[in-house]
Amino acid sequence: MESNGKRDFTVKIPGSTSNLGPGFDTVSAALSLYLTLGVERITTETIEWPKDWGLKDSENMILASLRQACQWLGIEAKGLRFTVKNEIPLKRGLGSSAAAIIGGIKVAEHLAGRQLDDQEIFRIAYPLEKHPDNLAASLLGGWVISRTEGSLMEAERLPAGLDCRFVVAIPETVVSTERARSILPSQFGIEDVVYNLQRSTLLVHAVTSGRRDLLSTATQDRLHQSYRASLVPGLPAVLAREALPEYVEGSLLSVTVSGSGSTVLAIADGHWEEIGRWMVSTFGREGIEAEFRILDLETRGAAIV
Repeated sequence: MESNGKRDFTVKIPGSTSNLGPGFDTVSAALSLYLTLGVERITTETIEWPKDWGLKDSENMILASLRQACQWLGIEAKGLRFTVKNEIPLKRGLGSSAAAIIGGIKVAEHLAGRQLDDQEIFRIAYPLEKHPDNLAASLLGGWVISRTEGSLMEAERLPAGLDCRFVVAIPETVVSTERARSILPSQFGIEDVVYNLQRSTLLVHAVTSGRRDLLSTATQDRLHQSYRASLVPGLPAVLAREALPEYVEGSLLSVTVSGSGSTVLAIADGHWEEIGRWMVSTFGREGIEAEFRILDLETRGAAIV
């Protein structure tokens, strides 16, 4: 097959964590693990994926958002060969589908030679993802807060003052967003709602002011974490900080479910390796294999590189 023999452009999109305890569908942060899409123009009218690509077209969110964005931009999605490098584990609460959706839109932008504004991107992306937080983080980078009204979403970057790193423990157990949402109650008591409102606003204050001492309280939750933790053996024990070594207690600022799970996110200002090993061993006591990664805040968001 003929081609121009070189990669035309590359799009790099960060993964993300969301909720951070009380900030359900609202608070998120972009992380330093990435989906990287190489795009080469070819002379046929097909779209080619890597030979080991295991997704059907109906499961391919890059393709879905690419087609939607090309339609929005008035161009055709054809004559492309993709290479894909993905560091974001699938169905683990680290924003893999959101990164794919934003990636497809960014490819369409470059093909059309036109940059969409954030609202246009969200109009394309939100109906595909159906929740806003990971989309906002992957697009904008940094710490982000999102809001929705009907079929529309908006997002704002937070000026972050926190000096910390993220440790994620990623179990082998997968949790689909649909499953993680289906187990949640349809109604909550007013006390629990107020509890989360108080802590979510405190979380925004902690992030913007750099108040690491507030994170443990600011990431408490009564609306979703206990339900989602029940889906993964070992996850309740990690959230409860069972058997946490005393010498790392001062460095561990918070522990939350990342997105809908199964990943656990620790925010820490030291002892990152030790915290990661503790989380992995806690899962291991329940027979769950896991790995950990130490990540940083990705401030740039999706970009052509």
